[in-house]
Amino acid sequence: MAWSATTITSVNLINDVIPKLKTVEFILQGKLQQAIDHGPSAENRTKYQLLQQEFELELLMIQMNLEHLLHRYTQDLQPTAGRLDNKVLDLDDNERVAITAVYQLYERVCAITTKL
Repeated sequence: MAWSATTITSVNLINDVIPKLKTVEFILQGKLQQAIDHGPSAENRTKYQLLQQEFELELLMIQMNLEHLLHRYTQDLQPTAGRLDNKVLDLDDNERVAITAVYQLYERVCAITTKL
C-alpha cells in the first residue's frame, strides 16, 4: 500500500500503523532470527542475515520519523476521558515516507515468513 496522503488520523496511526510496525519487529526478532540461527544451509543463513540487516536499517528510519511524529502530536494523542479522539495529523515528507515504509515492510516481512 503506497501512502500518498499528507495526513493520517490518530486512530489509524495508533490502531493500524503502530501495530504493523510492532508485528514487523516481532517477526524480525523471532522467526527471521531463528531462520538465521538454524537455517538449513550457510547460503540461506547468509541470505536471511542480509535481509535482517536491510530490514533493521529500514526500521531505524521508520522509528526515527514516527518518534518525531508522535512527539509533534503528543497532546493530540492523549486520551480525553479515557478515549482517544480521532484527530487529523499533518505529515511532513519524512513522516509520509516512514508511513509508506511501514506498510511496505509489513507486506515484505509477512511474505517472507511464509517461506521460513
